[in-house]
Amino acid sequence: MGWKEEVLEEILALLVLLAGLADRAAGRPLAIALPVLAGLAHAEAVARNYLVGLPSGAPALIASSRSEDRATRLAADFRTLARILRAYLARARRRARLATRDIARQACSPMARCGQSCAVGRPAAAPCEPDTS
Repeated sequence: MGWKEEVLEEILALLVLLAGLADRAAGRPLAIALPVLAGLAHAEAVARNYLVGLPSGAPALIASSRSEDRATRLAADFRTLARILRAYLARARRRARLATRDIARQACSPMARCGQSCAVGRPAAAPCEPDTS
């Protein structure tokens, strides 16, 4: 796995952590929850802008919660963003696997044309002799 996937996995873990923090802020007195909610709202806007491409002032079109409590809505938004990022990661890994298969197939194709089997990890066989009969 490349460093980009590792960074995206760390961002995914952070989104899940922020959702948990928003859950903990739900139902707390406003004086306690307000500083936390301010930071969470900013983090959610940055993550939404990065993952979905929505400007930071746009309404949360990805909201999966209709709750009146801002903390509950933020938790749902963070979880939705985490699902979006997980889907991006799955697609990137699938593409990487397919690209690796294509590269291996291209590397094996000259041997396959000569009737020799391709074995990744084995030393390359001698090139085919042309049929002179």
